[in-house]
Amino acid sequence: MSRKNSFVFIFFYFCDILKSKIMLEPIFKEATKITPEVKLDKENEVFEITGRSLPEDVIKFYSDIRTWIKSYCQDPNPSTIFKFQLDYFNSSSARLLVKILIDLETILQSGKNIKVIWYYQADDDVIKSRGYEIKSVVLLPFEVRPLEN
Repeated sequence: MSRKNSFVFIFFYFCDILKSKIMLEPIFKEATKITPEVKLDKENEVFEITGRSLPEDVIKFYSDIRTWIKSYCQDPNPSTIFKFQLDYFNSSSARLLVKILIDLETILQSGKNIKVIWYYQADDDVIKSRGYEIKSVVLLPFEVRPLEN
């Protein structure tokens, strides 16, 4: 490899490292009546989606979240616990949540640990069963748990 090619390779290697570090600034989205609260913070090991998810444009709402998660999966923490605590979500949100979980499967492929915890209110059989449905289509360690009061 020539000196010029070596320099170009090293330059792009460090650009990729910087890009992944810059893109992993924490994401905090406040909940609204139609969107969930989202907390994604690699440094503090917080990975949570909580509330109601029925945004008008699901792809737009979850776009930066998926971008962050894909970047995180390139250099994940040794152990990741991703928590969902949804009161309600529509079918469009369900599809995006499954895509997020499929994105997270790459963490297992990298040899790191990941677990998903799907919380539901003890009397909410719908959210409980939706958790089991989603669990059945992903290849992640996945727990469905009632919220403790």
